[in-house]
Amino acid sequence: VTPPEMYEPSRSDCHGWGSHPLFHLRASVAGIRPAAPGFQSVEIAPSPGNLTEVAASVPHPRGMVEAKMNFAGRRCEATVRLPKGVGGVFRWRGKKQELRGGSQRVELGY
Repeated sequence: VTPPEMYEPSRSDCHGWGSHPLFHLRASVAGIRPAAPGFQSVEIAPSPGNLTEVAASVPHPRGMVEAKMNFAGRRCEATVRLPKGVGGVFRWRGKKQELRGGSQRVELGY
C-alpha cells in the first residue's frame, strides 16, 4: 500500500526506487558493499564527508554486517562485525585492513 497521489480516481506514483537514499547511506556514506558475487566477501570504504560518526547495518545472507565508525581528521576508528565465515576489507584513505567473520576493531589513518 502506498499513499495516494490524489483522491478518486485514486492512484499512486510511489515506487521502490524512491527509497534509494537508504541504499546510498549504507553503500556510499558508510561504504558497505559486496566485494564478490553473492556477497561472499565485504568491502567497507566509508565516505563520511563532514560527519564525525557513522553507524550502519546491512543485511547479508548469513546475518548482518555492522559498522560503527568514528572519524577525526585523517583517522578512522571502527568496530566492525561480519557474519561467521565472511571476510572482507576495510579501506580508508589509501590504507586497508583485512576483516574476518566476527567482531573486530579497525584503526586506520595518520
